[in-house]
Amino acid sequence: MLRYNHFTTGRKADKGESTMNKKDQKVMTAGKEVVSEKEETAVKPETTVQAGTAVQAEETVQADKTVQEEPKQEPAPEIIFQYREYEASMDAVTDRVKAHYYAKGHAQGSIESLQIYVKPEDFTAYYVINDGIVGKVNLF
Repeated sequence: MLRYNHFTTGRKADKGESTMNKKDQKVMTAGKEVVSEKEETAVKPETTVQAGTAVQAEETVQADKTVQEEPKQEPAPEIIFQYREYEASMDAVTDRVKAHYYAKGHAQGSIESLQIYVKPEDFTAYYVINDGIVGKVNLF
């Protein structure tokens, strides 16, 4: 068995061998790193202090990821219809159609399908609700 001293350390360094004590070296076994007992005891107190903050940080990162992973909804387009010198927002026309339908005595929230047909030469928007109820509203 070789003793490690300043003379042997120099000779090993010349040969390309490690100059560290075997107890202080990390040994690779089947792709896993084995840590000596001396290093384990030195590392454990630090990790226990940081473990609580690491868990909190990990939960925060996971919470942020769930918020970011939600698919972003595309903004609804604002459609503005122009005819000659007149202008009408399609959202406003849709609101007028729904108000007209509810004013006829139909229940709130009973609209399952809605089709609006815009006829600018008549200045009118015709509608069909739930494939049976028809009506018309002024376009401008």
